[in-house]
Amino acid sequence: MFALSQRQTIRCKAACGCSGCRMTKLTTPMAPARVSSVHSRPSGKSSTVSVRAQAASTAVAPVAASAAPAPAPARRTFAARHTEMIKYFPSAMGVDDFMGRVEVALAGFGFTGDNTIAMTNLCRDEVTQVLKDKIEAIFGSSFNTNGLGGVLTCGVTGMKAGLSHSPVCDGGRERYVFFAFPHIAINSEGEMGALSRPGRPKQSCACGALLAILNAFKVDGVDKSCKVPGVHDPLDPELTILQQRLARRVRYEKLDVSRLDLPGLTQVAERTITDDLEYLIEKAVDPATADYAVITGVQIHNWGKELSEGGDASIEFVAPAKAYTVVNGLKTYIDLPQVPALSPRQIQTMSTRSLNGIPAKNIQPGVRGSIISEVPLEYLVTKLGGSQLMADGSSYAPTFSSADSFEWPTWQSRIRLDNNPNRLLSVERDANAPTMDSPEPVHTSFEAPK
Repeated sequence: MFALSQRQTIRCKAACGCSGCRMTKLTTPMAPARVSSVHSRPSGKSSTVSVRAQAASTAVAPVAASAAPAPAPARRTFAARHTEMIKYFPSAMGVDDFMGRVEVALAGFGFTGDNTIAMTNLCRDEVTQVLKDKIEAIFGSSFNTNGLGGVLTCGVTGMKAGLSHSPVCDGGRERYVFFAFPHIAINSEGEMGALSRPGRPKQSCACGALLAILNAFKVDGVDKSCKVPGVHDPLDPELTILQQRLARRVRYEKLDVSRLDLPGLTQVAERTITDDLEYLIEKAVDPATADYAVITGVQIHNWGKELSEGGDASIEFVAPAKAYTVVNGLKTYIDLPQVPALSPRQIQTMSTRSLNGIPAKNIQPGVRGSIISEVPLEYLVTKLGGSQLMADGSSYAPTFSSADSFEWPTWQSRIRLDNNPNRLLSVERDANAPTMDSPEPVHTSFEAPK
């Protein structure tokens, strides 16, 4: 399996003597100019928006008495973490900043939450729900065509099903906004593919499907995965369809697989999925009766390595790729970075609505004019499920010891079907039914006459 890369980051103490600090020369970016604090209290809320730029200090403090506790390592500013994301995805911006620009830009072409249906195509991974909540806070419930790794497998019929749910505007025209994003995790310490999930004490990975495909490409090459369209593993349809689509794109772009990494393959996935989306739109949408917009890119999870109250803040970035509208048959491309960013107060109001009413408590300036907002830990542990916020600040699920005992309720004996053999047969009706990969016998009509 492809190993997660370990990136050295400026998180050690100034006087740290670990091997990483002895062997690696760390550089510190120029401290940004201090921005005066901005405080805003929205109606009915007691939370505070704090916009600040913090300078990273490299000065080594004098050694105090041996009994003095060592100072805690300074956290990197959001701007420093944003700079790290831009190394891999140059267009990356904060998710709320991104959605604010999308809403403003699309409103100028007549697309609003009142007259438009959103069509979302994300990875099946539950962590992509963060971006989906942002989209639905603007456009209402979306019709999703999600697939593993973001692969589009709904086809023309699935696409048309979603379009048929659109509001109908005056004159009978319909409006759709298509969102398509593969995703990747780069945690707060710069570890590629690494992601902490609520309720799990160890790092997992995103996107697992893309990581598996990358490993297959490096081991077996690309040509082995270039299947004829329509050929796939019936037990793994989405993964094998995604793999053959990416393989054909890598071959088309003549990429060197030996140098391909997870960010590179994620960008290939974005180009492939965007191309697939546009191909299906061409088959499913009639520009004579409908207007539509296309917004694509990469969703980036820059979450804290430890999901706890004392851990690093969790941030969501989006690296936009294509953005355009087609109104009355006329295509107009949109340069989202040129759309002005919302103010910190607007960002907080917008993000709170998408976070189940939990206010965004930490909003800081990023780079290139972007505003970065934290995804609150409380939202992650309640929205994604599987855990609860513990008293010590940990978000991991509580464990039960072997000494704990649980007595079944008295009504359990009445609901167990194995106590009623006649009813048990009703749930075993599929014992001999054809499975998804069972062979199909040759039909008698193809047999030679005897």
